[in-house]
Amino acid sequence: MQNLTDASDDEPVEKRARKTRSKLAKERLDKEEMSPSITDERKVLRKRACATKARKQNEAIMKENKETCDSPINKEEELDLPPPGLSEYEIMIQQNIAAKKKFLDSLEIFKTKGEVDALKSQPVKKPTYRGIAKQQKSPEPVVIRRSLRQQNLTPDGLNLPLPSEKDIARADAAADIISHPRPPPGPAPLLDYYKSHNKEESKNFINDMKRLSVSGGDSVWSGNIKSVLQTMKKMKITEDLVAKVVPQRTFAVKIHPTIDKALVLVGGKWGELGIWDVERDDATSGAYYFTSHSRPINCITVDPWKPEYIYTTSYDGSLRRTNLMAGIVQQVYSYVDEEIYSKYISWHSHVDENTILVSASHGQIIHVDLRAEAKATRQYFVHNQKSVKVVTVHPTRVEYFATASRDGNVCLWDMRHHRKNIPVTSFSHGRNVTGLEFSPLTGNFLISTCMDNHLRFISCDLTNITVERKIQHNNQTGRWLTTFRAHYVPCREDLIVVGSLMQPRRVEVWGCDGELKHEFMGECLGSVSSVTALHPTQPILAGCNSSGKAHVFK
Repeated sequence: MQNLTDASDDEPVEKRARKTRSKLAKERLDKEEMSPSITDERKVLRKRACATKARKQNEAIMKENKETCDSPINKEEELDLPPPGLSEYEIMIQQNIAAKKKFLDSLEIFKTKGEVDALKSQPVKKPTYRGIAKQQKSPEPVVIRRSLRQQNLTPDGLNLPLPSEKDIARADAAADIISHPRPPPGPAPLLDYYKSHNKEESKNFINDMKRLSVSGGDSVWSGNIKSVLQTMKKMKITEDLVAKVVPQRTFAVKIHPTIDKALVLVGGKWGELGIWDVERDDATSGAYYFTSHSRPINCITVDPWKPEYIYTTSYDGSLRRTNLMAGIVQQVYSYVDEEIYSKYISWHSHVDENTILVSASHGQIIHVDLRAEAKATRQYFVHNQKSVKVVTVHPTRVEYFATASRDGNVCLWDMRHHRKNIPVTSFSHGRNVTGLEFSPLTGNFLISTCMDNHLRFISCDLTNITVERKIQHNNQTGRWLTTFRAHYVPCREDLIVVGSLMQPRRVEVWGCDGELKHEFMGECLGSVSSVTALHPTQPILAGCNSSGKAHVFK
């Protein structure tokens, strides 16, 4: 004992205290194990305390819900309350679930989902089709046996040498000419050029054109610029103002100056002159086309002195006149050449009542006298025999005309002094110029459209031409779209109209100060309007796309 006491004396006081406490705790546990009734009683008391606490918390939550809600608690909310007898942790989980549900209900997600589902259940409205009858697709051709010659093989079965790319292009062009021969020169009835099936309706349509009034009126475009822009903002497009006028791609558009109706003239890919009476209600929605040419109609004009005459220039080398009142089509000029697929005419411009200038390939401007039985009275050689894209005559000094070529040059010419084929003045754009037009009132300005992605306002004083303003504009229409050609708003020299490649689709109005003044847009305009035209006096705009559809704002 002494030894143990001595050993315990050597231990620290704290260590001895810990041992004493652990010994007492062990003795207490042993006593509890020996008396299970005491332990069970404590457990029961503990459970009762937890249940009482949970019940009080549930009552507090119910009281809080009654105070915060405007309406009484419904059965679903009562079911969401935590049941009695849960632990504190389980109650906390239930409270978190209820809080999240309350937050989601405040967002009204399920209500929005129900509205979306209701919209999906509604039948989808198909776009309406208006215009000429759809072309029926021909069935797949039957495979025919081909000879060795047609397979480009020798009698021994060897391949013949391939033709050059130039020969292939020439053969393809010749095949197109053969498959689309130029119509007879006429004169011939307009109905003879109608190729669709509903002949009776087309006959009635032509008869209605004979009663067409050509009287003009005061122009809505001649006011101040603010009133003109307000007029443009009121012009809208609807489904009834969209129709397919020609079967394929459009190359030109013009609006007839009559005030009796909106009459849109469209030039098609294979020589179709499309005429659309916008307000007409018949099987084709007032759209009819007449194949008076065999190649694209690139330019359409209405005779300023005789509005019943429609002049069309085509790549097939002919200039034709359609008399709407008489229902007659007649060829007034033909660019005769053996290699017609490599030479063409592209544009025309009126000099006076009896004279028209026609631009041609290989750098020619042809002076056509309408009284000379479809013959050229004079020729002007310009642009070093490069293709002339556009010709435009000065509105007040008709002895002057301007040309634009593929070489990028814009030249001003004087008919009276053209023996040496030297222009009065010129300006180089650097890239292909696709559009050129004199300002309609004074001719003091030109607007040009160039493939270098610019629109240019050019000052012209008949001795010199200078660029006044250059506007950045995306003109890269590509292979499948007709090139843009900006033109002046009628009776104005400070506003121009041009198509656009921007999304959503639109037609743009630019000012001579370089600012974008207005954009014609609408849900029914879903494609690029490459070519556009305005009515000379009425608030009507027409734009045509690459599938033959015309879109009208009015």
